Amino acid sequence: MLLEEIITLLNKHDINTKTVFQLDNEIIQVAGLKEALGNEVSFFNDVKRLEELKTTSAGLVLLKEEYAHYLVGEHAINHIIVDDPYYAYAVIAQHLNPLNFHPAISKKSSICSSSLVPESCHIGDFSVIEENVTLGEHCIIEAGSFIGKGAVLANNVHVYPNVTIMANCVIGKNSSIESGTVIGGQGFGFANNKGQWVRIPQVGRVIIGANVWVGNNCAIDRGAINDTCIADNCIIDNLVHIAHNVDIGEGTAIAGQVGFAGSTKVGKYNVFAGQVGVTGHITIADKSHFGAKAGVTNTVKVGGSYSGFPAVETSQWQKMMIRTKTLDKTNKKLKDLEKQLKEIQKQLDKKI
Repeated sequence: MLLEEIITLLNKHDINTKTVFQLDNEIIQVAGLKEALGNEVSFFNDVKRLEELKTTSAGLVLLKEEYAHYLVGEHAINHIIVDDPYYAYAVIAQHLNPLNFHPAISKKSSICSSSLVPESCHIGDFSVIEENVTLGEHCIIEAGSFIGKGAVLANNVHVYPNVTIMANCVIGKNSSIESGTVIGGQGFGFANNKGQWVRIPQVGRVIIGANVWVGNNCAIDRGAINDTCIADNCIIDNLVHIAHNVDIGEGTAIAGQVGFAGSTKVGKYNVFAGQVGVTGHITIADKSHFGAKAGVTNTVKVGGSYSGFPAVETSQWQKMMIRTKTLDKTNKKLKDLEKQLKEIQKQLDKKI
């Protein structure tokens, strides 16, 4: 891409730009500041990487105006000033690294005649599409994936290799499901009769909204009776488990190895860091942020930052951690005081 093409691309995504210097070569790929070559674009968004910015060989750098003065004089290189360099970088990276799939249906796939598969779709080798499935335009079903009876996938859904989407599940437009993930598996529903576990068939669905990204090896269980729901614009990292009847609100971000127990209702725009555990049958307010390994055991009524097990407000948890570090010293002081008190008591007893 030439500079003019990059500017046009960014402007199409409502990114305001200010260009400094004139690019005279093509940009063919993205790269980090340290590794970038003269035909690659990078971004600067962290003052800790200032030395990398000063010494980069990148052909183009995206950065905020407050840092642009570092790229003049002896360090002068082509750069574009934007409000959010990371977002601008993402837009360019997507353009330079498009998905190379063309409409085609593999002869090695198995597609039931009752299913609707538009000609614009790509169906990979050994994929299985069962009865009464409906695919939208431009869907990509990669090799070895399974789409169960009555499932509905909207336009531009990308299903990576070896994904399982069980019967009657619904995936919204522009969503992606990464390899190894199971959507709509049986939830953990059992009744105990005199020590014997009796399985309760899970008859609900999984409904995933638009623009949702689900990572590798996740398990999103179908509802027991009502549906398990993931709202629009959620991002879900690898190895996440979402149990039956969980409701995840719009714009929520979930990092790796997070687990949600059944029937929990999560508000909008929440963030769950790695290995957070959430108990079942609770409600979590909008705009809540949970630190790594937090244990959410009770309803969260007010959005904010929470950490620890059981999860409390992060400021309170930090104070608790500081006090915990001094417990040995405090315990020693208490023992010393006890000894002193005993000595004082002995002296008093002698006088009496």
